[in-house]
Amino acid sequence: MSLEIGPLPPINPGPRRFAGPAAAERARAGSARISVTAFPPPEVLDAVGAAADRAEELARDNRELHFRTDEETGRVVIEVRDLEGTVIRTMPPSEALDVMAGASL
Repeated sequence: MSLEIGPLPPINPGPRRFAGPAAAERARAGSARISVTAFPPPEVLDAVGAAADRAEELARDNRELHFRTDEETGRVVIEVRDLEGTVIRTMPPSEALDVMAGASL
């Protein structure tokens, strides 16, 4: 399994709709179905936006991060690649998080 991170579209979660405690209690009792649309909290949306900005910066530097699961160990492997797919280096997940937060490669 692998995951490519490229440019992300802007996030617009739209209006929030919440069902109150009474509706939740009715749903638990089986007397009603409720539809609740959940959205990530603003700080999560901000973090996703910052990661998208960082991915764009990396692309401008002819770099991208490639995530995959090693089939033998089951561990996540993160590779820094140029935009042609050549592996420049590998890094542990903790370092990849630092890079997405703005640390240099």
